[in-house]
Amino acid sequence: MMLETVLTISLATSVIIALLLCLSPLLDKRYSARWRYFVWLIIAVRLVIPVNIRLPQAPVRITMPEQVVVIRAGGPTAVDVMTEEERSEAARYEASSLNYAPVMSLSELFTCIWIAGTAVFLIVHIAGYIRFRLRIRPCLRDTERNNVKICPGISAPLAVGFIRPVILLPDMVYTDEELGFILAHEVMHIKRGDLWYKLLLVAANAVHWFNPLVYLMVNRAERDLEYCCDYMVVKNKDIEYRKKYSMTILKHTRNKGRDGGSK
Repeated sequence: MMLETVLTISLATSVIIALLLCLSPLLDKRYSARWRYFVWLIIAVRLVIPVNIRLPQAPVRITMPEQVVVIRAGGPTAVDVMTEEERSEAARYEASSLNYAPVMSLSELFTCIWIAGTAVFLIVHIAGYIRFRLRIRPCLRDTERNNVKICPGISAPLAVGFIRPVILLPDMVYTDEELGFILAHEVMHIKRGDLWYKLLLVAANAVHWFNPLVYLMVNRAERDLEYCCDYMVVKNKDIEYRKKYSMTILKHTRNKGRDGGSK
């Protein structure tokens, strides 16, 4: 049953997520954001694959006949052995005698609720992304750089698009140094495939929309994603470059997350 498998996976990963979140103050000191980036990636992949991993079955299986205890009135207790066909026939007879025909079992009801919740979650996110793209499309302005556009409708730089990514910049005045830092950050996101990483997080959140720990994991994974991107940009750079880069990114991404199409 699909829902049973999803619940099993959600429960198992919740233990790991809770442990990582509780130990995050210690782990942040001992391990880099890049390590945490891959840990959240592995968990997200596990969440979107609704398959339980089981050991192979034994080559020889022995099935014992089921014993049914029957209490006969006026006599001692007797034990009868029923075959599979006899049990099926008895079940059909009992159902017909009671004239009972359930419309939907409880497990089927919960499965429908889970599917509906997943569909609503995806529809809301997809509709928000489409609405954002439609809102900004009329006001985009080209720049001298390829795949870099000015967008007055946003408050922070961001990259959008999965097939042909485009970097969007707010309609602001930048120094050459600031623009270099911002473009380095966004280009690094594109090179690393971080837009697809975020799409994976959305998919994991959609499948497990009922699990609050998955929401916490997604929030933390997106934060570590930004830290990992910053680390890759300033890698092998001197302290002066790192200081200026950090100040620029902090200044121009303070409002990130308020735009519907944030990467």
